[in-house]
Amino acid sequence: MKTVDNKHLPLKITHELVWDPNWTDDELRAFLKGRLQSLADKGFGGVVTNVSGRNYARDPEEWRKMAIVVDTACEMGMRVWLYDEKGYPSGGAGGLTVDANPDFEAVGLVMLTHELAPGESFTQELPRGHECFMHAAAYPCKDGKITDFSFIHGVYGKTTDPVTLENDSDEPALACFFIKKRLYEGTHAQHNVCEARRYIDVTNPDAIREFIRNTYEPYYAYTKHHLAEGDGKIEAMFTDEPSFMGCYINAGIYPSSVHDQYDDTLPLYPVVSFGRDMENQFRARYGYPIEAAFIYLFTGEGEVAKQKRYDYYRLLSDLYEQSYFAQLSNWCDRHGLPFSGHILLEDDIRHHVVFEGNFFALLRHMHVPGIDMLHSIPTLVHRDAFTPKLVSSIAHAYGRPHVMSEVSAHAQGGKVTPMQMYASMSLQYALGVDTFTSYYSEKQAEPELYRQLNEALGRADALMQGRHRANVMLYYPIETFQMHHKGSAVFYGEYCAEENACAEGLRTLFYGLLDHQMLFDFTDCDYLEKCRVENGFLITPQHQYYSVLVLPPMELTDRLASILQRFADQGLTILAPQHELFPALSKTKFATLAQNTADLINLIPTDEFSCYAPAPIAGVVCRFATRMGGARFLFANAEEKEQVVEVILRGTLREPVLYSPLRNTVEPAEFERIDDRTVRAKFKIAPLETVIVLGKENIQ
Repeated sequence: MKTVDNKHLPLKITHELVWDPNWTDDELRAFLKGRLQSLADKGFGGVVTNVSGRNYARDPEEWRKMAIVVDTACEMGMRVWLYDEKGYPSGGAGGLTVDANPDFEAVGLVMLTHELAPGESFTQELPRGHECFMHAAAYPCKDGKITDFSFIHGVYGKTTDPVTLENDSDEPALACFFIKKRLYEGTHAQHNVCEARRYIDVTNPDAIREFIRNTYEPYYAYTKHHLAEGDGKIEAMFTDEPSFMGCYINAGIYPSSVHDQYDDTLPLYPVVSFGRDMENQFRARYGYPIEAAFIYLFTGEGEVAKQKRYDYYRLLSDLYEQSYFAQLSNWCDRHGLPFSGHILLEDDIRHHVVFEGNFFALLRHMHVPGIDMLHSIPTLVHRDAFTPKLVSSIAHAYGRPHVMSEVSAHAQGGKVTPMQMYASMSLQYALGVDTFTSYYSEKQAEPELYRQLNEALGRADALMQGRHRANVMLYYPIETFQMHHKGSAVFYGEYCAEENACAEGLRTLFYGLLDHQMLFDFTDCDYLEKCRVENGFLITPQHQYYSVLVLPPMELTDRLASILQRFADQGLTILAPQHELFPALSKTKFATLAQNTADLINLIPTDEFSCYAPAPIAGVVCRFATRMGGARFLFANAEEKEQVVEVILRGTLREPVLYSPLRNTVEPAEFERIDDRTVRAKFKIAPLETVIVLGKENIQ
């Protein structure tokens, strides 16, 4: 295959192209040309960069020099992305946003409790470092557990004064105090490896407007000649790890830089996120006061508790979506700057409600949805395959042609081999990523080997250009976690039996499909509602056809149940497992039920599959694309051992061959023609390598 265009090559993240501030512009340009050429020589197609951290975003001279960096890269034909923060998480602008208005800071709701004997009263002082009481109530209890959620005595209205609750019954009671606080100590804002600084409330549109003013507008002013209205050479704006901060994490991790002093002596009580104007928004949407939901955010079972939590977390996610993602996306649309980046703690669905909300709703606003992959041990990337598969599914659903991954060996301290680095990216490519923004050290491999590995990734991407196709829809059960998650003081959160069962059932299904080399995408309720069923196929707004919809063990909302019943009546095959924790799903009449999640794989019809392995192949992942000239099937091997692959392939393959992007050669393989569109293939993949099955005429 011929030399690869740099549009297919990885980008290098270079926050600080370090230079002497006393240099003239000509000296700076000369330095930059040498620096950027060294990246190009290693096979990088461009850079992700930002304004200098010196007096971050405050100094017009630093903005002007940033423009020289961008100009120089564009003149050299390198691709350019802009990074929107001093480190991470995005939104704070290195502290500028909260400095402009302290009320822009993230807030949460904590619960304190005190058991009351019959006739006893208790006065709670406002804890140090907390803002105000939001509500307080006493509930009948036994052994410290509430037995009746109709409160005995309650206090409404915000106050900073001490609050007294009394138990005027003849049974024990639990006094519960709900208190608002700013989310800093104990959260990701304090415990990260970049800088400890107070963080914004991502549900506050005014805070995001300030972030646009102090960051996005200067980038536009200094680089607009490279945006859509100019030569269009800047490809995207990268936002990094915004989140609610609604959970304590990373105990013991302290960044070397501290923008805002923290107080580690502050108590860390059970906490949930709280959004801007939540009281009014909640009542307007649901018709009852938000205080009625507070107790259920921390405790309680049953249908009422699930509904209250579902109402709360849906609203929180919706406010975040509109404030941060929709607002930044709309600004980027108006200014010709595609919006990209990634959010926090993507790999475990149990964390989604805690830190982000509904990934489908948030990331659909990104022109280039993205992920973060901190591992470069390929088997660990395979373990976390859920993340790239979920985000690439969102991209497919909303017609986004590219998916980004911020890649690094952070979790390994950078200590991985060049082939592990290559295989980690190739595996993500098989899972739907096609744009890599790299934190790997420039010394991760010798320059010539680095170039060979990056160009191998580029060759694979060039050959795999085409239309995505999958056969199975797998449901993203975010509602289950919205219904069941409760706030706690446990680092990274505490999860109930229903959350764990849903997550584990989803994982079992996910790897059953993945290991059988089946082609599948995730979907959520909003997207399903936009689909239709014809001739037994689920047809999406992007004109993708799916032959089966699979549900993990999960809760059913009335809205989703209605959609699924309609689809079943129209002939769609819907499969679901029976599970004792989810009786509503087990009683449905629209789904074929299996005894467990693993059995569902045997119920999936495979006659029309583009790819199918009759026997599972753990550690190998398939990606499919089709275009004029035929089908292409890429297989990535996560194992440090040779793998034998036996698969059934359906598509236009006139004279199939097995191609190695790394070796740039055709490799041995066995192909048995079954019919005009079906081939049985058997071949080997070397350790950590990737191969592509395609028509011989398509290798150029």
